[in-house]
Amino acid sequence: MINGITIDLRMYKMSGIGRYLQTVMPKLVPQLNAQRIRILGNDRDLEGEGWLRDPRIQFLNFRVPIFSIREQWAGIWGPYRAKGLLWVPHFNIPLGYRGRIVVTIHDVCQLAYPELLGSDLQRWYARRLLSSVAARAEVILCDSQATQSEIQKYLNVDKSRLVVVYPGIEEDSRDIGLSRSESELPNRPFLLSVGNVKRHKNLKSLITAFDRIRDRIPHNLIVVGKQEGFLNSEADLSAASTMSGGRVRFTGHISDRELTQYYRKADGLIFPSIYEGFGYPIIEAMAHGCPVACSNVSSLPEVAGNAALLFDPFSIDEIGSAIVKIATDLPLRSNLVTRGFERAELFGATVCANEIAAVMNGLLGA
Repeated sequence: MINGITIDLRMYKMSGIGRYLQTVMPKLVPQLNAQRIRILGNDRDLEGEGWLRDPRIQFLNFRVPIFSIREQWAGIWGPYRAKGLLWVPHFNIPLGYRGRIVVTIHDVCQLAYPELLGSDLQRWYARRLLSSVAARAEVILCDSQATQSEIQKYLNVDKSRLVVVYPGIEEDSRDIGLSRSESELPNRPFLLSVGNVKRHKNLKSLITAFDRIRDRIPHNLIVVGKQEGFLNSEADLSAASTMSGGRVRFTGHISDRELTQYYRKADGLIFPSIYEGFGYPIIEAMAHGCPVACSNVSSLPEVAGNAALLFDPFSIDEIGSAIVKIATDLPLRSNLVTRGFERAELFGATVCANEIAAVMNGLLGA
């Protein structure tokens, strides 16, 4: 029997994975049947988190960058040396660690679309880490059935080691207060795109499609998401947005409260990504009553169900048609809002935490 678990939370404040961790940790920690819970993370990121007051928790301030040499060195000489159960919520495992490992793989975009990474070295290192996860992890948590299938396809992992756990959103997310006055939102109707500005998000195609149909709708297009600091950042979108007559605006990173206001006031979310392991924005939009149009590839149809307008992200014409429908078809929007509220109820943080706890406690008791 293992009496302790180590959890790597260095990505706690990052966007997609950070949202996953921030949502699940408060509900997961009380359920863990461990005598000791070691948390590795940045003290500034975790400041004020109430769940850290659990008396079993030992916090280690660990600011080593992800995907770094120092990260791997820590597997030999640093905090990863403690044997026991280790949960890494991304595929950047310490190769030198010799204990038992649980890994969450959110997607395998690096293998499905290796050309989106910036260099041969990055492609090699991603494959090296993912191959090591495939060989060594006792359990791999997958964000969707689509991710599970992709892991089997690209890494040849037996299905018995793969567990699908859908990420959750806060059950009370509809009640988040607003931080900005309505006067600060655009003074004309707008459509929303949410997600970090990475190549697989397909924003060039979205902006091209919007430019082609902009004379048919009164809406602006607002793109919310961080634009720098990624291995697969989408460069030079400024020219693409300029051609749209100033009706495309990039906000950069904004707070959760600001994002809530955008969801609530937008006439629709357009999500044209070509590859996602889950797709948080479509469920968040649904929870806030924002109708959704999204790609019909990877995990998105699985997650959206019948609550979104689906389109082919590789077709500029289909993206443009979806934009027009969301912007102009009021009965469609109303129907999608109703279905979206129902769909969002299926992806609660409590269910996610319960399912992860069951996996962890099974290993802790083994």
